[in-house]
Amino acid sequence: MSIASDGAEPRSVPPWERVSFRSADEIRSHPRFQEAYDCFVDELLSLYGDDRRLLRSLVEYVRAVSFMIIVCLDALYDPDDPSTYVTLARLRTALAPMGITDGRRVADLVDGLELDRFLTRSVSPRDRRAHILRPTEKMLAADREWLAAFHAPLALLYPENAAYQAAMARDPVHQAAYRKVSLSTVGFAEKIVGTNPAIGLFLSHDVGIRVLMVLMSMVRGKTPPRAPFGFYTTAAERAGVSRTHVRNILRSAAGLGLVTLPGPAGRFVEVLPPLEEAVARWIADSLSGIDLVCALAKAEPSRLNGRSSAAAAVEHERTTLSETHDKLP
Repeated sequence: MSIASDGAEPRSVPPWERVSFRSADEIRSHPRFQEAYDCFVDELLSLYGDDRRLLRSLVEYVRAVSFMIIVCLDALYDPDDPSTYVTLARLRTALAPMGITDGRRVADLVDGLELDRFLTRSVSPRDRRAHILRPTEKMLAADREWLAAFHAPLALLYPENAAYQAAMARDPVHQAAYRKVSLSTVGFAEKIVGTNPAIGLFLSHDVGIRVLMVLMSMVRGKTPPRAPFGFYTTAAERAGVSRTHVRNILRSAAGLGLVTLPGPAGRFVEVLPPLEEAVARWIADSLSGIDLVCALAKAEPSRLNGRSSAAAAVEHERTTLSETHDKLP
């Protein structure tokens, strides 16, 4: 859909202007938002348990994005339509708007996912030079865990919502519908991070968000919000990284005025108001984004109006990724 007025260039209407969904302000003003906040933190911390290999494979930014893009692209797969095949070339094209442009690294990530039995690779029946990447049930199950974790706070706030409950039940039908439209909201996700530099800082570090969630869980209910002695060890264990890596992340955060590291060798970490606000805003924005995708998934059948679901979705995916890429500096 595009809009033009007074002879101006028509502009594409982003998905978040086509459907009604819960805004971050609405979510944050809910009387139980603090409970949803705590639920969000706890769910991210419990996601994938204490499996260090799985944590490093699926929580680190580039790996996590690659993983989810494969699942999203495969949700559009139609064996009779080669344009829907998930190949290494198509994956690289889809990752470029997210700033992931190192082709060699993408190839290595795919090799690692195959080695860990998250995906299979087979020769394309249409072009024997290309290989089709398909997620295994192990990969889809891991994605359903991710969806359940991010829907849980919304299910707490709005228990009557059927989509949230379906995600909590690890329903593959909900997963497929959700993933078919997820790529259309890339711009919305970029806006969330782009307007929240504090969160961007943690995202820029391997498993930085998990370290942040450990910190926020350890200061919960404390005045002042200080994580006790032993934070570095606890965060390192729960994030599957070294104490040095945790310390480097916190030093970067301190440099932006997000935390203080007083005492010899930073015996405790105190969360400052700018970080408290940034985390609350990020959680509300993220939950709003989840509801947006749910709204799009619900509206998708009527939008297609009888067209091939896969063909229309692939066309929209190309348009979305092209527009996102054009916005990059």
